[in-house]
Amino acid sequence: MDHPRESVTAVIIVATGALRQAAWQALLAHQPGLEVAGMTAFEGELAHLLPAGGQVAILLDVGAMDVGRAGTLVNAANGVGVLAVLDEIDLATIVPLLKAGVIGCVPADSPNADLARALVAVGRGEIALPSSIAARALAELARPAAVDRRPTDELSERERDVVRLLVRGQTNKDMAQALFLSVRTVEAHLRSIYAKLGVRSRTEAVLWAVRQSPDEGGRE
Repeated sequence: MDHPRESVTAVIIVATGALRQAAWQALLAHQPGLEVAGMTAFEGELAHLLPAGGQVAILLDVGAMDVGRAGTLVNAANGVGVLAVLDEIDLATIVPLLKAGVIGCVPADSPNADLARALVAVGRGEIALPSSIAARALAELARPAAVDRRPTDELSERERDVVRLLVRGQTNKDMAQALFLSVRTVEAHLRSIYAKLGVRSRTEAVLWAVRQSPDEGGRE
């Protein structure tokens, strides 16, 4: 069944070597709601590959790429969400990538459906991390910064529920299902949360939350 154009996430593949690029293209070609819009091995070519409109995500096959280069790629992405595919998922690898601006990380052996779901999430600007490590990674990312003591009672009870799910790396759809709300209602709560906390993005809201309750990051 064809998907409406507005529901399709265009994916740019960044991987070293034509063989790896072709493998990713073949894997994503059969995933509903995704469309490979381009492939490259060089961050300098991204500007020419990014579609003019619509929802876009970048799949970064990290391989042996160093964090400095990952940061350069994020800058070249011009605000498009980057999903890093890693051979191993651990804090020592994920945290530097998050600091470089990557907003999603998945293991290379993820089921196809999980990979597709993560690409759709980062295309929306949402954080996409394995649930087993998401809270700890975000807590580690927040730890060096000064704590913002903006009072949590500025948030409604429902907004605090949304923030707790944000810290766990949940997508808007996940939160809607968990809280028995529509996705539009979750999006409205997020806009209100951003305004009350004085933050501009999902990532900043999550970092605010883990700085308020550092112990939250260690809970499973």
